[in-house]
Amino acid sequence: MRKPVVLVLFVTCILLLVSLLSGCSRYVTPVVNYGEQMTVVVTLRGALNVTANRYFLVMSSGSSLAVPLPPPDNPYYYEMIEPGTIPINNSIVDYYNTYYSTWSGYVIADNGGFFTVMGPFVSGEAITRESLANLGDLTTTVRFVVPLNKIFATTPSTIYFDLVTVNWPDGLPKIPVDHLTTTNAYISKISGSYITVEDSEDLSIDSSLDILSCYVEIQ
Repeated sequence: MRKPVVLVLFVTCILLLVSLLSGCSRYVTPVVNYGEQMTVVVTLRGALNVTANRYFLVMSSGSSLAVPLPPPDNPYYYEMIEPGTIPINNSIVDYYNTYYSTWSGYVIADNGGFFTVMGPFVSGEAITRESLANLGDLTTTVRFVVPLNKIFATTPSTIYFDLVTVNWPDGLPKIPVDHLTTTNAYISKISGSYITVEDSEDLSIDSSLDILSCYVEIQ
């Protein structure tokens, strides 16, 4: 009489094992795809003007990202200039301590096109510009694609950014005019992540410097 009991126990054990194995198979670690580039679409109230202005997209791996702000939030009139440039206003040491030390890298648009510059930015060390794209048509919508390895040595899990427009008069301080007045200008490096940061219209400034929105997507 023991054989049927043993058989039943054996079958039960097999069924339990199969159930456990099939249950475990449901818990598969999902594959997360991280992006390698960032598409940026900027909308201005007026057409891009790289003769009179400069445009910066500054990125950082930390939430401490800081850029010179437009007046009146910039009482000492710090300029929005590239690391290594001698400022007209204030001490260059202050620029590195307050601003450049928080930057991982940036994109600048001037009359030569779009360029990437990777940090870290250290006083006395020259920067290296790399050509990113031609200007194309100068319209109110500006689009460019940034390889993340041109900004970050190692892409962080969260990318913080700010967009700054700057009037660029010869021989005079380069004071920022507009930037993304928000606290949510950041994005995950996961592929498919996207965000649109809206900025209010300001009719008191030149239309080519007035940011209306900045769309960012990771691919």
